[in-house]
Amino acid sequence: MPRLVVAHDVICPWCWVGRIQAKRLLIEFPSLELVWKGYELLPEGMLYTPAAADPLETKKPKTPTRFELLLAADGLVLPERTIPRSISRLALEGSEFALTAGKQEKYLDELYLAYWEGSKDIANIAVLIEVAEQTGLDIAQFALALDKRTFRDTVIEYDEPAHAAGIWNVPTFMFPEAWVAEQPYKVLRDMTERFVQNSENTPSD
Repeated sequence: MPRLVVAHDVICPWCWVGRIQAKRLLIEFPSLELVWKGYELLPEGMLYTPAAADPLETKKPKTPTRFELLLAADGLVLPERTIPRSISRLALEGSEFALTAGKQEKYLDELYLAYWEGSKDIANIAVLIEVAEQTGLDIAQFALALDKRTFRDTVIEYDEPAHAAGIWNVPTFMFPEAWVAEQPYKVLRDMTERFVQNSENTPSD
């Protein structure tokens, strides 16, 4: 089975797009397996500071951002969250627990839904327990893993540790052909098709 690793963080809007793209890939290529690796954009103890407003913005013609172009290319509309960004470290640790239980895809479905559609604070243990319940995980073991920080070292922080690992953007799809980030679906689909075909044509040992 071809296995593809994807670097992500739930709180990243680009990763919200990446999750939707990934679900389309899994439908088109059912032999594909995805493994999601947490790269924490807002490490614990770091405060998020929005970029300063451009004082000349009202005088400039409206031009789409790269992200707006990606949304348009894939026909998507980003949900509007009603609360500030969350610290995602525990949620990403929970994803590692779900991976060991063979339920990472379902966990991330519920986690992204809670964060983006439900505007929930995924730094809140109660929210993560609810996600775990909806995923069908062992709640006692899940809560224990978060309490003991069992998977703490599996999550990589921005900026320097992530850059040292070769990750400069999330999501990054780590194809053997090339690592690609922030791409429209067509690019990912074409690369996935080649990846799956090459994997199926490569004899196993």
